[in-house]
Amino acid sequence: MSTELYDGLRLTAHAPDLFELTRVISKRMREVFRELAVPVIARNVARVVDDTEVRERDMGGPLHNYTVYRARKLWLDEQAGLDDRMTFHDPLRFSIVFGQVDDDYGTRRLAYPFAGNRAYTDALMALEADGRPFFVDYHYQNQADRPKEIRKDEWMRRRDDWNRLFDADDRETDGTLGHLPGWQLPDSIEGVFDTVLLGYKDTTIDLNAHCTIEHRVRRALNRAVTLDLALDEVNGISRVLTRNRRIGRAIELYLSTADGAAMLRPEPLPDARDLDIALSELPPVYEPPAEAVARISELYREQVPVGD
Repeated sequence: MSTELYDGLRLTAHAPDLFELTRVISKRMREVFRELAVPVIARNVARVVDDTEVRERDMGGPLHNYTVYRARKLWLDEQAGLDDRMTFHDPLRFSIVFGQVDDDYGTRRLAYPFAGNRAYTDALMALEADGRPFFVDYHYQNQADRPKEIRKDEWMRRRDDWNRLFDADDRETDGTLGHLPGWQLPDSIEGVFDTVLLGYKDTTIDLNAHCTIEHRVRRALNRAVTLDLALDEVNGISRVLTRNRRIGRAIELYLSTADGAAMLRPEPLPDARDLDIALSELPPVYEPPAEAVARISELYREQVPVGD
């Protein structure tokens, strides 16, 4: 059986009991979740503000609730269209399971996180008491050579420990970690759109700090160049990613020129608490200059091999 447990962890002797550890993890992971959610929200609010089609669709009356609703729908529609095998599908998810192995070598408490963003794992590894970590690396894979810094006997012990946790008595969970106790992040991005933008009345969320003018410029240019080149959106995920990387390089080249540096930028986003305004009071939709789009399209074509 192929075993690739890249994120396997072992609890140290300094880690508290499982009940207290789960409480600590719950608090910290929900903090990380909100840190990750705010930029997602800011980027999608920017899409509402910067996209003529989105702004003109069913608009009417004060915008606060509608802007939040529309930004949330953009996120959900995008996620629904992703293949769940893709590594960036649902990047805000997090859960963790725990297991214990007892043998002649002693007791080892193991953990395995399932995270959509590396920030969760980094936060786990940073948990400590008096400067002593709660978790250390305990990864294992049988599809690659043993890392030089890990002794052969320890590497084999890791293999045996994970195999014992996978070998459950329940046939329905045999070969998985589904039978182990764990904790799952209860928050959802749908709720956080409302919570962050509507619930924190005394908290100032600076949308511009999480979705910069530069990000909005690059997104607008990417979209305009794609339309200018009449590129097919449904052409295989690998090809689309390659195309976007090439467009990104062309944008980078153009913005590094004097014309690119002098190009008009979009107006800042309104403050999160100031979204309950009339449509006419929103910043104008940002449209990149046609000459900039044409030049970036030329730079893109120069990268594409003949016949691609």
